[in-house]
Amino acid sequence: MGGDGFRLRGISSNTLSALTVNDGHTVNTKLVEEDDVLQQIEDQEQEIMQLKRHLAEFEVKEARIESEKSVLEKRIGSMYKGFDQQQQEFDEARLKAMDYRQEIIEENVRLEYALQVARDEDSVFVKSLVPLLAEQSLYPASHDAYTIVSNLRVLFKHQKERLAIAEERLKDSQYQPLVLHSRTKEVALNDPARSEWAHSSFSQAPEPVHMERPNKGDDGVNTPYLPSILEEEHEQEPSSSSHQEADDSEEDDYDDVDYTNKPLPTIQDLQIIGDPFPGNEIQASGYPRNGTTTCRFEWVRLMQDGSMKYIEGAKHPTYIVTADDLDNSLAVIVQPLDDKQREGELVKCFANDNNKITCHPDMLREIERSVSVGHVSVNLYVLRRSPDAWEPAILEIKKSGYSIKLNGSSNGVVVADKYTPTTIINLPAEEPLQFSIVGPHGVEQYLCADYNATGISCSRDAIVLTMRSFVKRAVDKKLGKKKRRGLFF
Repeated sequence: MGGDGFRLRGISSNTLSALTVNDGHTVNTKLVEEDDVLQQIEDQEQEIMQLKRHLAEFEVKEARIESEKSVLEKRIGSMYKGFDQQQQEFDEARLKAMDYRQEIIEENVRLEYALQVARDEDSVFVKSLVPLLAEQSLYPASHDAYTIVSNLRVLFKHQKERLAIAEERLKDSQYQPLVLHSRTKEVALNDPARSEWAHSSFSQAPEPVHMERPNKGDDGVNTPYLPSILEEEHEQEPSSSSHQEADDSEEDDYDDVDYTNKPLPTIQDLQIIGDPFPGNEIQASGYPRNGTTTCRFEWVRLMQDGSMKYIEGAKHPTYIVTADDLDNSLAVIVQPLDDKQREGELVKCFANDNNKITCHPDMLREIERSVSVGHVSVNLYVLRRSPDAWEPAILEIKKSGYSIKLNGSSNGVVVADKYTPTTIINLPAEEPLQFSIVGPHGVEQYLCADYNATGISCSRDAIVLTMRSFVKRAVDKKLGKKKRRGLFF
């Protein structure tokens, strides 16, 4: 019993010691765990604080994003609104364009109908007037309105001339006309006076003065012509010896007359007959007085600066208006002479009622059309090598330059130049079909319009005026000048 009790006390003591050790270890473990928990709590609090900071930053960013989103939404809304407005304007413009196109189509149909009516009327007009002109010995070169009207004007002026002469004869019924022989044939061919002046024969009867018509073989423009009343009366009067004897007796009487008190020869009612458009022929006409038998003629051009320029070679009663006369005043100066070569006072008469020379409306429309298109081609002739070597060619007139190309077996470019201030188009005297172009290098090309061409755009003066207009525009553009209203100057 004693041993067992001792053993039991030893076991109890060991157990108590073991429990004591275990309890201490448990306490230490709890302390460690508490420290870990506290550390975790502290870490979690720091993480929570960091998350709060991140959350605050995210809220600021979200607010900024919301603001930017609002701005972008407004911009997108404005863009949609503008797009809708542009789409609406586009739809309205498209509808207007469709309406305008429909109006143009309707207007074209109306114009085509009006053009057909005008062509029918023009055909009736031509068919009815051609026989009338033929009865008056006027045969138009072509059956177009421009030629018919030109012939009608000549016929009207011819009849008006007849009426004026009839009225003059009624006023001076006691005046008996005397037919005088022309003394121009007695002038020697080498007489200097003959080369300086052109003489025309007159009658003392009060008929207008006219020169004889040029031969059909001469180069010239196709202008309507009626024989003057003076020529008609000369054709109707038979030549007889009695007229010659009367003229001889008159010459003997003139030799005995004292000319100191006799009035000087003169021309009354000097006028210019014909339409003064470039390419047309005009004629000086008047009534000889005080024994006028011949006249000297000088056609002059009054320039825009007020100066007067005598036209080279224009010493005849007839004159063909050229492109150089455009925008200038044109006049004829006539000096009458009697059979004793006494000179009367100079008489001047202006063409176009003292107004500046202008283009015919048809020619002006053709030139404006060519300028608006910016290109025109003309068939003509170019002078090559010898004076008679005229070869067919094509003149190409463009906005910036021109070219001349041979049109035949020997194809090739004669010249191709740009327009410069030194580009000049010249018109030679007494050559109604010819002109020349001086290029930038001073080389002059001689050209001749096609005499078989019938269109007004193919005439020499229309070609020259068209090219001068192109040159003026190109040179003004190079020099930086503003566009002027004038088409040619």
